[in-house]
Amino acid sequence: MLNTLRIYHDLRETMDAVAAEKIADYLGQMYTELQDMVTKEDFRELKAAVKNLADAQNRTEQRVEELTAAQKELVVAQQRTEQRVEELAAAQQRTENELKTLTSSVKNLERSHEKLTQQVGGLSDNLGGDIEDVAYSLVYRILSDEFGWKIGEIGRVWQTWGKEPEEVNIFAQATDPKDPASTIWIVGEAKHNLTIKELEKFLKQYVRARKHLTGAIFPVCFCYRARPEVQERAQKAGIHLLFSYGKLT
Repeated sequence: MLNTLRIYHDLRETMDAVAAEKIADYLGQMYTELQDMVTKEDFRELKAAVKNLADAQNRTEQRVEELTAAQKELVVAQQRTEQRVEELAAAQQRTENELKTLTSSVKNLERSHEKLTQQVGGLSDNLGGDIEDVAYSLVYRILSDEFGWKIGEIGRVWQTWGKEPEEVNIFAQATDPKDPASTIWIVGEAKHNLTIKELEKFLKQYVRARKHLTGAIFPVCFCYRARPEVQERAQKAGIHLLFSYGKLT
């Protein structure tokens, strides 16, 4: 007689209890119906087939569990990816905001720089005008006192002593009472800090003036300061230096 209880226990080792019970009952019914029809060898083959079926079901269940676990991992990975995408989007937004702020700052800086340039340019013009005003007054007083000259209006003029008109910062016509028939031309430059480069530029202007003016020329550079090498170069070239404190060389 078929021991369904033993079959149940054997199947229970490889599958859940409900399935094992059903299979054992099913085999018991089959055994009852086929006990006069099948041999022990047939039954052993049937039992082996059932066990193979149970093993296959067990492997299928295990594979399903593995696939379920893999699906869970995939869901977690997808969630991490979505979170990372959100973080990157937020970082990109912050970068765009910072770029807008930086662009605005650069524009403000450009506007500030433009205003500063205009202010410096205006200050430079004012400073140049102030220097020239001081130069006109001092040139007039020193040359009048030093030489007794009668000096006309001193100012800035434009002269065409070459191909193009050029600006002369200090220009005036004077006469010496000792020789009233002769004309003396005062041609000069006014700089806060007279440099070699500026002196050389004035020397070229002085050369052009000598070619176009009739009479004596008194070249003079008014300045607040000049380095020793500048003073030496002026002396060798015959250029007079008039300092702001009244010294004439």
